[in-house]
Amino acid sequence: MKNMLRNTIAATLLLAGVVQHASAEIVTVTGDTSFGPTFISPTPWGTPPDPSATPVAYQAFDVVTGPGPSPFNWENSFLTSCEFACITFLYNGALDPNDPGTNLMNISDNLYHFSAMQTFLEPGKHYTFVVTGYMGEFGEFSITAGGPGAINISPVPEPSAGLMLLGGLAGIGALARRRARRTAQLS
Repeated sequence: MKNMLRNTIAATLLLAGVVQHASAEIVTVTGDTSFGPTFISPTPWGTPPDPSATPVAYQAFDVVTGPGPSPFNWENSFLTSCEFACITFLYNGALDPNDPGTNLMNISDNLYHFSAMQTFLEPGKHYTFVVTGYMGEFGEFSITAGGPGAINISPVPEPSAGLMLLGGLAGIGALARRRARRTAQLS
């Protein structure tokens, strides 16, 4: 954990040197791929994934940027510090785990537990930033992102989380209906 904090501070300082606009924003988010969903990731060279490869855990984030001081200044930086050998992917729009080559914009390979990416993102458009490991590796990570304007990074919920929520609400509704029926019978 101490190493992760040191890497996060180093990443923030490095990004602060890259992004030198008065209206620049720097955001840091943390996560853990340990219990995340899995997919067969594209190769670091952008070639299609090998279907016989071992699926790896990942965590996806929705990224939306705001306008900077100039309407043509869309350059953004992402620096990821991982406690494992990581690789990051940037998608134009959503990630399809069944076809991870679709919408793939940018790949950043592992640089000794660091992944660095500099790219142009159109303000107001949604992108998906994915952190995953090599050959089954997983763990905690920290993403530091910055650009000339506002940047919003939020985790993409897993589809199973939505299904669990709906199931829980249905269970609560059934329980409330049962209690109401029981109360009506006793009256």
